[in-house]
Amino acid sequence: MLFRYILFAAAGAVSFTCAAADAPVFEQVLTPRHFSFPADHASHPGFQTEWWYVTGNVQDDRGAHFGYQFTIFRRAMDAQTPLERGRSSAWSANDFFLLHLAVSAVDLNDHANAQSLQRGVLQIAGATDFKTAAQQTSTPVRVWMKDAAFTRSATGWKLTARADSIGIDFDLIESLPPVLHGAAGEEGLSRKGPRPGQASYYYSVPFLKTTGALDFKQHRGIKIISGRSWMDHEFGSNQLAAEQAGWEWFSIHLDDGRALMLYVLRNKDGSIEPRSSGSWIEKDGRATHLARADFELSPGRKWTSPHSGIEYALDWKIKIPSVKAGLELRAAMDDQEFNAEKSTGLNYYEGAARISGQVGG
Repeated sequence: MLFRYILFAAAGAVSFTCAAADAPVFEQVLTPRHFSFPADHASHPGFQTEWWYVTGNVQDDRGAHFGYQFTIFRRAMDAQTPLERGRSSAWSANDFFLLHLAVSAVDLNDHANAQSLQRGVLQIAGATDFKTAAQQTSTPVRVWMKDAAFTRSATGWKLTARADSIGIDFDLIESLPPVLHGAAGEEGLSRKGPRPGQASYYYSVPFLKTTGALDFKQHRGIKIISGRSWMDHEFGSNQLAAEQAGWEWFSIHLDDGRALMLYVLRNKDGSIEPRSSGSWIEKDGRATHLARADFELSPGRKWTSPHSGIEYALDWKIKIPSVKAGLELRAAMDDQEFNAEKSTGLNYYEGAARISGQVGG
């Protein structure tokens, strides 16, 4: 079980150059998309922002528990390519790629995170694009950076990354197809606000059996024999509004094989964005959309980071009346803050959690 807690206002900002008013604009998320897999696992360069986000809980051969996060972000600077802008240098980049990598050694009550930022040029960083993946079925989908790679395999994904004192080398085995998030009739379109384009295309692969190896500080080559991971892929160009302050996001694996995704967008005036939503996912992968009125989310115990001074809620209560679910979430350890000031300019909380409660009574 993983949860993510992000506050924009408390953590600084990232500045990007803006195109002239008459310059080409990025594609917008306006209507439902016909997804095609595995091609849609690839990059969608017409959109400005995209990420491949993998989180999971794993166990080594001695029974020790670890949580991990792996994210590659793609951010485009302009809707035109460098050649279209008259730049022919091989070093002229349009896309920047960011790696966020974190491991929580739960039994050691210890956490480490690392980050890197690279230009998408000269094969230093990049991603298979959607059109290539759709036209050439033999081309494997791959997203990579100098120190990380996320590669489609015959049975799922190969995930490798190494930065600073942590590293992962995982095989992720898919048991069910991707789950499209969104309301009935527009599955895969995740609304984040009332304005046109204030949305993303969003799907998850929530059931990924995980094995492999892990490095954590001085502990090298830890053999991971079991675990479950959750992969999110999201892309768009205009997701969040200026009045929005941040969000909480939850991905939960339950003991009976069901799963839950929820996100709550918070506005700067303290209100909750009405288009906050989620998905209740059955064991066979069937998903039911949860609108904001379909669930209750209540924060509990709070913790103030000694590193950034930001306060986060680490305990939560979740109620979903339609399935008679009452869940309590507790951070598996307190200090799981990600310091991303050298890449995105933001600090946020991403952590392993423990869940208890009941479903269906």
